[in-house]
Amino acid sequence: MWERLLTRKSRRPKLAVANISPGRGTFVTAPHRLACDTIVFASTQRTGSTALATTLSASKVTRQSYEWFGQGHFDKKIRHFLPEFHDLPATAEELKRYVRAIRDFDAGSGLPVSLMLHNYQFDLLRELGVTRLEELFGDCLYVYNHRGDIYYQAVSLHIAIQTQQWVSSQECIAEPSYDFESIDRLVNWISQDCESWLAYFRQNGIVPFHAAYERFAQDPRAATQLLDWLGMPGQAIETTSLQRQASGLNTDFYHRYLAECGTRRASRDP
Repeated sequence: MWERLLTRKSRRPKLAVANISPGRGTFVTAPHRLACDTIVFASTQRTGSTALATTLSASKVTRQSYEWFGQGHFDKKIRHFLPEFHDLPATAEELKRYVRAIRDFDAGSGLPVSLMLHNYQFDLLRELGVTRLEELFGDCLYVYNHRGDIYYQAVSLHIAIQTQQWVSSQECIAEPSYDFESIDRLVNWISQDCESWLAYFRQNGIVPFHAAYERFAQDPRAATQLLDWLGMPGQAIETTSLQRQASGLNTDFYHRYLAECGTRRASRDP
């Protein structure tokens, strides 16, 4: 799956995150009451979306948070929640049934669905004819999870792909090794996916809540800012057991990558 994703035509990244101006869409500001069907955590990988979504779920702001469209395959854990399904939907009709089951799951709580969605997972929905998530998930509010430094993000993703340790509670299955080409492909891929989300917001008049990884990683209780945006000031926050995974190895790979970028650039310049 990763080989297919990383062979896409790439461009050198734009590091700045664009500012989204209010448009003609419905979602310029959050309501005073949380009157929406779904909260979408629109993200690229390694941006803290799992920790933030889990925090809101634990705080009884949303239903149980889950990555319903998996890591490019059908996660067997979904069978625990939706036992009637054994694979991701392959047709528009299957997609309707699958989403109906997601929306019915824990509906008795009266809380919004929590949808963690990476852009490449949204591609599955686009291939089945979906242009707006509202077509499937009703009224949506969007949280855009991103990082200010996509080079460090690419290093984190490079390490997670090798170790398969996507969250701190998972076991590391292999020791990661440095690979400039792999990290460079991930930098370009992340950049393209960020641009794709920002284009989606612009085209549909959506102004999301910008959840910067660097801010939330330093202080998990910064989630109160999101609750204020949702119109829920004073809501109690339950922190999760998920821990930040960055280590000295991340920093080492990061500086090695930047140094090699400089060396390669210098060798190309006259």
